[in-house]
Amino acid sequence: MSIDITAAVNLHREGRAATPSLISAWRAINAVAAAGYSGHLMIVLDRPDDETALLAKTWHERGAQLVACDEGDLGSARNAAVAASDAEWVAFLDADDLWSENWLVNALKVAGGISTSNGPDVLHPAVNVIFGDHHSLLHHRSSDDPSFSWARFRLHNAWTALSFARRRDLAQLPFPRNTLDEGFGYEDWSWNMAVLDRGGRHHVVADTCHFIRRMDEPSLLSNSRNALRSPYLHDDEVLPRPQAAVVSDLTETDDGLPSTHRQEPHGLSAELLDQVRLAVGIEPAIAQTLTEAGRPHSLPQNFNTHVTPAQRALESVELACADSTIASISEAMDASNELRELDPDDQHRVVAEVLRSAHAARLPLGTSAMIDSTYRTYPQLTSLAPVRD
Repeated sequence: MSIDITAAVNLHREGRAATPSLISAWRAINAVAAAGYSGHLMIVLDRPDDETALLAKTWHERGAQLVACDEGDLGSARNAAVAASDAEWVAFLDADDLWSENWLVNALKVAGGISTSNGPDVLHPAVNVIFGDHHSLLHHRSSDDPSFSWARFRLHNAWTALSFARRRDLAQLPFPRNTLDEGFGYEDWSWNMAVLDRGGRHHVVADTCHFIRRMDEPSLLSNSRNALRSPYLHDDEVLPRPQAAVVSDLTETDDGLPSTHRQEPHGLSAELLDQVRLAVGIEPAIAQTLTEAGRPHSLPQNFNTHVTPAQRALESVELACADSTIASISEAMDASNELRELDPDDQHRVVAEVLRSAHAARLPLGTSAMIDSTYRTYPQLTSLAPVRD
């Protein structure tokens, strides 16, 4: 009998601190069964310590599948989960985060109604509650939302790593390995981009939530701050232009947000508030996020959609590249007033993204002072130096 969903939880050295995550995954799988679907909990043990391995053993005795690997890398551990699964869909959870209890059920319902596309279909929750040392709400947008911006996505990841996708798509498009020692990271951002590169889509599941623990102590995210996205994923990578908003066409409001992204309509629905209350019963620390500013929708809400000068500069360079009178990418950079007006940090980040993308598309660059300065700021780009020839 075919299985609808594998709920894969990645464990490393979290020990008993992983218990809330496992409880939330267990409840979500039970909700799957109650709704008439089939699914199972999978625990991926990637170089665990003794305490974490012992915790996983107790959950194995309750029926969870154990998968051991020696990767030392989140993306590679997710690939191991895919290889060990025989379900149609796979959903990922990291051991310091939680799912809303309705996440898997609602995602399966949405997945059943998705029309066939040319590439992978990936599902994400509507909202992420950030808790721990930081408190905010992150609202996801579907890639076919009229306000989705290609320029924004190239500078800021639009979706978290805790996604839901078909096993066959995940097998054909594995997560890249983080190579922070080489200066490249953000395996989830690179993979999210690759989905669109192959004609896929990112969908949002209404009234669902993930709870993301964000701490000040060193983490993969914090260690990736000075890294760039993976410069390439596959030899056949191209840079398409999906249907998306053009940053320069968006009308800004006085608070710097596009008119399509006013904060007021984005409060939590009654169903989602019920899901949050259930999660607080598992992890009380989540409650602090909800009371930090009085009401959930009063918290800082990061849509990854602010129209920043850096986004406008990146778009202006791309528009210049499309101008038949511009002979090279370096000349396109020189033609961008928006790029020249950025502060040095933002300018280097935009130029680094242009260099990374040019490498992926096998495009020659030419030479310029801005390129030379960016190579000094991001020495990992020297591995892409042949593109300059």
